[in-house]
Amino acid sequence: MAPSALIGQPAANEEDYWIAKALLQSLGMVGADPWKGVPLPPQRPPPELYRFESRASSAATAYSVSMAFMIIITLTRLGLRIFSKRMRWGLDDTMMIFAFTLTVAWPSLGLANVVHGGVGKHMYDVTYHQYYVFKYIGSIQSIIFYPAVAFIKMSIIAFNMRLTGLTSRRWMIVHWTLFASMVVFAILAILMTCLFFDPPRARFDLVFAGKLDTPPRMTMDMAATGYGLVAIHVTSDVLLLSFFGIVLWKLQMSRIVKFRLLLVFAVGALSFAAAVKWQLAQKMLLVDPLWHLSNQIGWSLVDLTAGLTVASLPILSSLFVVAFNRIKGSLRSLTGASSRNEAARTSPSIKMATASTGTHRAWHGKSLLSNKAWSSNSDVAESISANEDSIYATTPGWEKPLGHVEEKEAWTTRAPIRNHQRVGCDRD
Repeated sequence: MAPSALIGQPAANEEDYWIAKALLQSLGMVGADPWKGVPLPPQRPPPELYRFESRASSAATAYSVSMAFMIIITLTRLGLRIFSKRMRWGLDDTMMIFAFTLTVAWPSLGLANVVHGGVGKHMYDVTYHQYYVFKYIGSIQSIIFYPAVAFIKMSIIAFNMRLTGLTSRRWMIVHWTLFASMVVFAILAILMTCLFFDPPRARFDLVFAGKLDTPPRMTMDMAATGYGLVAIHVTSDVLLLSFFGIVLWKLQMSRIVKFRLLLVFAVGALSFAAAVKWQLAQKMLLVDPLWHLSNQIGWSLVDLTAGLTVASLPILSSLFVVAFNRIKGSLRSLTGASSRNEAARTSPSIKMATASTGTHRAWHGKSLLSNKAWSSNSDVAESISANEDSIYATTPGWEKPLGHVEEKEAWTTRAPIRNHQRVGCDRD
């Protein structure tokens, strides 16, 4: 069989013929000859103005990065649930497995569409076979997108129920109602996206649609259906964020913990914004869809990635707290060590010599005073005072600080002697 021809050119083989016929029927050109090709906009520019362009690499990068992020976040969350003795497996984790499966499948299919479906190219640079692959994979993506979103929301709702399970029966009823509505939403989204055409297979398979004796009939308005699903999606986002905010405000938690969890769930606002932006950009896909789709898929990826992240971050926040405390402790240790080293270098009291033994001992400021705290013996205190006075008198440039004697006398009466070897430097 001859290689597939570029869209707009005459069909090169039988598969091209049936694909071209299905495209002509969708444009209302039922009597046109498929062998002559399909004049889909935009038209191919003249040879002197033609320049090959592709956004496939940026689309592939977006799919790959988001997919890797989803895998890392979700597997870390599930690993904590399984291996951590402080955590228990719950309904939210079960829902997360379903959400993770569908959410990772969506960019995986998109990546396959970039490689085999011509995503990122102009229509006149795409073959009939590539467009056939694009329609087939893209239809599957549209079916699994909203169920993935629904499972993410069910996981979040289940987590909220774990927080409110002991607080109020009314809150449990509200959350179970919202959970059931997400189940209905997932089923409704599957049915609506699968039953756009009669027969349903005509949406996926352009060759099958081209072989039909009569053109496939569209059962519902695709634009209206899309706006309806997005409206449910956005409304549920707003409800989840508001419910969680109310719950956090009423539960007995420290303000820092509440604020941290609110920030985590505020990331869900990205999902809200991405859903709205994606639906508003649908009009750009009416002309040269493969070219413009490469820019718009980012909003769908943000929607899915933000939702999956929001559902997992409350569990992962414990890791962040532990890491933050360790970093803070390390910084304090380093700061304390550097301060002590700096003080040792700049202190004027470095060494002292004892008159009786000639031994040397380094001390600083009140270290001598802390040694005196071990003794209440007046003789020992007097010998220490005599040694101290002699040092200040014989060492050039040293002056005895004011109030030093008073502090010394106060320290020497605080505790009895516990170890004579640790008191003073003039003991033989």
